Amino acid sequence: MIRRPALLALLLLTACGGPVMPEPPRPPDLTIGIRTEKPAPEAGICWAGEEGRWFEAPCPDLMTPERIATLQRALEARGLYAGEITEELDTRTRNGIRKLQAPLGLDSDRLSLAAARALGLVPIELSLPEEEEPESPLPDAADPADETES
Repeated sequence: MIRRPALLALLLLTACGGPVMPEPPRPPDLTIGIRTEKPAPEAGICWAGEEGRWFEAPCPDLMTPERIATLQRALEARGLYAGEITEELDTRTRNGIRKLQAPLGLDSDRLSLAAARALGLVPIELSLPEEEEPESPLPDAADPADETES
């Protein structure tokens, strides 16, 4: 007899729609920021691609063996890389990069900065507003805490 009330409650929750689940994160659109001409070099910004399709990419100094191994593991977790973790940008790794990026609008075996951020390989830069210094309150002449006893 205990099962009926539990089943009824379950049916009512289902009929009510139950709790609202959050939407899954959207994959990044890797076509945003693609340039037709290679931009001029800037400090800290690297570009990859080919004629007509230039995109921001992690700079070579960021792609350490440890970070490449992390990339290989991230691709492996998504079923885009199989084999030994070599810590090298070899053919299998580049094929995995292409398999990751092509459905997102960028058919390239060079890792884009947006894809690297989506995989958690490089930090996401946030532009937060600068904090304003709070104004110091003026002492209230009628406040007894400000008066000194004689």
